[in-house]
Formats: sequence, C-alpha cells, structure tokens
Amino acid sequence: MDLMINIAAIDRHRVALSCALALFSGALLSQTGCGGRTEARLDDYLEELEFDTPLETVKEIPLGKFKIHAAVHQQDASQGSATPIWVQIRFSLYAVVAPNDESAVLRVMKRHQGTINDTVMGICRSSSLDDLDDPRLSTLKTRLTDDLRLVLGEKVLRQILADDYSLEAI
Repeated sequence: MDLMINIAAIDRHRVALSCALALFSGALLSQTGCGGRTEARLDDYLEELEFDTPLETVKEIPLGKFKIHAAVHQQDASQGSATPIWVQIRFSLYAVVAPNDESAVLRVMKRHQGTINDTVMGICRSSSLDDLDDPRLSTLKTRLTDDLRLVLGEKVLRQILADDYSLEAI
C-alpha cells in the first residue's frame, strides 16, 4: 500500500512538473518564437520605411560616369579553380537623397570626389563576376551604398542607383 501511495505521489509530481514545463515553454515561444517576436520586428521595420513620402521629394545627384577595367574571377566548376577574366564595366551612378540634404551632399562631393571614385572602382574591381553579372546588381549596390554612406553621410544617403549599366569581356 505504501508503495502505491508513493508511486501516485511521484506521478502527481511528474504531471505538475510537466504542466509547469509546458507553461514555461509556451511563455518562451510567445516571447521569441513562432512569429510573435518576428512580427514585432517586421512592424518596427515597416514603420521606419517612408511609404508616405512621394517620389517627387527625393533628389538624384549624379556621382559620376564610370568606365572601369577589372580582372574578375569566374569559378570554373570542372577544375574547381577561379580564372581571371578581363572585363569593362560601364555605368552612371546616382545618390538618392532628401531635397534638404542636396546641398550638403554636393559640398561633400566637391571635397571628396577622389575618395568617391576610388571607393567605386575598388568595389567593382574586388567583386566577383557573378555579382557584376547580376541583372539587379543587388550585391554591388549594397556594397556601394554601405561604403559611400561613410563618405556622404550615414543618414543622408538613402539609396544608390546605377543607370546604363553594361559589362563586357575585353
């Protein structure tokens, strides 16, 4: 009889412990997983975007026309090595800024045009053929935006646009 009572007591403790563990893990999931926390982060991000701003309220400032020769590497699947290919990259580059930041960007460009040119050429020359051949130029524009923000201003530069882009083997 004592053995049965002890087993029943142990089973009650197991059930209570299981219930407490389930409640605790449920509380954790509602805080960090299963979409609860992710939705909050997405909402925060969407609030930061400027959906109400009309397109007419941005200025596109030309940063220059570029014609860059580079030896880029193309992965050779059969040999497992990268072979250099000489290419010519041509494009016009624009900085997208708010209208009230235009004069500040123009002043910075006047002083640091050489740095801007060196940054653009360095990024293009260090990019892979896949990055340069991407129709959307996603990686290239991201790298350009990140590095040019350091020159033009973190909060000033909204986006980088590339126009008349061409990539040719030479």
